[in-house]
Amino acid sequence: MPEPRVIPGFYFDVEKGKYFKISTTHSAPPSQAKYTLQNIRKEQKKAAAEKIARKEQEKRESETIVRPHTRNKWGLQMASLDREIGDRRKTYYTHRIWPSARVARMEKMKTVVEQPVHGIIRFFDRDPLTKTIYAVHGDNAIRRRRQNPPSSLPIPGHHLDQDMEAVSLPDGMPFGSSFAESLNEYSFEPWDMLARLTSSISSLTYLPSSGALAATTYGSDRAPTVYLSDPDIDGPYVNQQFTPKNCSTIWGAAAPPFSSSPDSVPQSGTESLAVAAASSLMLFERSPAGDWNSSIALNRNSDVLALDWLSPTTVVLGERSGKILLYDTRSRGSSHILTNPFPITNLKRADDPTRLVCAGVQNSLFLYDIRSRDTFSRHAQGHYNDKFFNDQYPGSENRHKRKKMKFTVAANWSQPILSFPYDNIDDHYLDVAVQPDLGLVAAAQDANSSAAIKIYNMWTGKLLREIPQPSLVKVNIRCLRFMKDCNSDPELWSSWGGSIVKMSLG
Repeated sequence: MPEPRVIPGFYFDVEKGKYFKISTTHSAPPSQAKYTLQNIRKEQKKAAAEKIARKEQEKRESETIVRPHTRNKWGLQMASLDREIGDRRKTYYTHRIWPSARVARMEKMKTVVEQPVHGIIRFFDRDPLTKTIYAVHGDNAIRRRRQNPPSSLPIPGHHLDQDMEAVSLPDGMPFGSSFAESLNEYSFEPWDMLARLTSSISSLTYLPSSGALAATTYGSDRAPTVYLSDPDIDGPYVNQQFTPKNCSTIWGAAAPPFSSSPDSVPQSGTESLAVAAASSLMLFERSPAGDWNSSIALNRNSDVLALDWLSPTTVVLGERSGKILLYDTRSRGSSHILTNPFPITNLKRADDPTRLVCAGVQNSLFLYDIRSRDTFSRHAQGHYNDKFFNDQYPGSENRHKRKKMKFTVAANWSQPILSFPYDNIDDHYLDVAVQPDLGLVAAAQDANSSAAIKIYNMWTGKLLREIPQPSLVKVNIRCLRFMKDCNSDPELWSSWGGSIVKMSLG
């Protein structure tokens, strides 16, 4: 029913469906006492309160997941209930011994892709089905390399000359000996050019549920862009690009979690992508026809530097100010849930939709639980103790700075569940990866650290292993991913000095 037209001096009664003249209290007859100015103001105030309550109820209903439809590992309500009743409680062996045992069996570093002649590899991702690698060469070129079939391995006395130097077997070396063992499944395939963007690429994401490839750029003299394509269908240089308005840079993008388990709730008909565009959150949705549509979901006063999906309908955002927010794609509502003491550089979902790994500058790498939102207290025995403040401002000359931080600035900081030993003073581009099945967190360290990668126990915070920096040239790892196939052990892949290397967790 349309809203009734407002007529000055008259009141529209919804029950009777007609207008009545508004009269003063002292001049109204008994039959018209309901339509006095005083009573009408009461009715209008009551109607406004009912409208607000109705909107809040609609929002609650849109955000509520009904119990029979939450039998999947992504439901926040189901996950919280299972944890409360102890249904998913891990054993001591699973929490402490199992992650250490898997890391202890980690194999030596093996090269997946050597540094190409087109430039160093900064970002990469892989199609889990076809094993095709998508990589950023140099600053702005996107290339693809397929997994070579067994028939493409060289035979004695022959070589391949497809966009690479000739490779031949040494004299007297039988095929299948140590030379064949040194090869990998990507050794003899050429790089296919897909696109060359207008500025440095800030992220590269493959969406396995639809086979789409998404890339974002920082922007410089050219505006930042969002690149979306179907590489297997469209081919090179065929894509859809978006240039957000009033956007100075794009920090990164994230795709919803993908699961092929039979008990999971099927994905909706549209593919989604969350993009951190300067101080805004942009959502890209793909229609069944294949084209993408964009919308600005949230505007903030601080840059959104990191983001990830906790569930198919919940996005977590990390700001330069240290604030951590949740955004619900169903109700289009957001809330500030946690506060990190320093600018956030990376966010990753942990082993549960209520837990997340947060990396930031000033050596801050924490595990937060969104259900435990306790802030700093000078009487609490949490992470922020006297040792923490002494490390931030050492020496007796900084006593006043320590006192000011402790009693004023730190009042809004959220207490982490765990803290990890992390070396990153001011690098905003170091990557973090999480393997929830094994309870592992891998984090790239800055160039001043003796370790290039540190691997932690996600459930205890213990440092399990350090991958040392190379002796010649220090590396800054901008891409770090756990890869897992159906019939193989998980592997830790990283961009290493311009190439891609892997370490298998046996």
